[in-house]
Amino acid sequence: MKIKKILLLSLAILPLTVSLIALIFLPDQIPAHYGSEFTVDRYGSKFEILILPIAIFVLSFIFLLPGILMKNEQNQKVILDFGIAVILALNALDYYILYIQSNDIKSINSGFSDIQRILLLIFGALFIFIGNLMPLTKKNSFIGLRTKWSMSSDTVWKKSQLFGGISMIILGIILLILAFVFPNIFLMIGLLIGVTVIDTIYSYIAAKKDMNNAE
Repeated sequence: MKIKKILLLSLAILPLTVSLIALIFLPDQIPAHYGSEFTVDRYGSKFEILILPIAIFVLSFIFLLPGILMKNEQNQKVILDFGIAVILALNALDYYILYIQSNDIKSINSGFSDIQRILLLIFGALFIFIGNLMPLTKKNSFIGLRTKWSMSSDTVWKKSQLFGGISMIILGIILLILAFVFPNIFLMIGLLIGVTVIDTIYSYIAAKKDMNNAE
C-alpha cells in the first residue's frame, strides 16, 4: 500500500507543478469559461489554471485519510485504488483544460478538442474501474453503493455491491461507445442518474428479501 500512497501523492502534486510551470509561458489573459455552446464566453487571469490543481491536491488527501483511518485492510486497499482512479481522471481533465487554455482554443465542441467526447472517454474508463472495485468492498460508511437498505446486513451489502459494480461497468462501456458515435454530456448525466436509481431500487428489493428470509 505504500507504493499506492506514493502514487496518489504524486498524482496530487503533478498537475499543480505542471500548472505552475505553465504560468511562466501563458499570456496574462486566457479562456476562462465556455458557455452552453462550448465556445469561449469569458477570458480571465492565467492564475485561474491553479483552481483545479489545488482542488485535486486537497481531494487527494481526503482519499488518503479514510485509507489511514479504516481498520479493514481490504477497504484500505480499495479506497486507495478508488482515489488513484479518480485523481488520475481529474489529472487527465486538468491537462485537457490546460491544453485548450494555452492554445487559446475558442470552441471545444468538435475535433480533438471536443469536451463531450473527452468527458465520456474519461468517465467511461473511470466507471469501468470503479465497477470492478465495488464487489471488493466490505461494509463501510465511505465508499460503495451505500443506502439504508444496502447497509442493513452484510448479505445485502455484498449483493448490492455486486449489482452496482456490474451496472457501473455496463455504464462505462456504454459511455465509451457513445464517445465515438454520439458524444453528449447530458445523455451521460441522464444515464448516470438512471443507473443510480436502479441500483437504489435493487438494494431496497435485496433488503426486503433478506428480511423476509430472516423471519
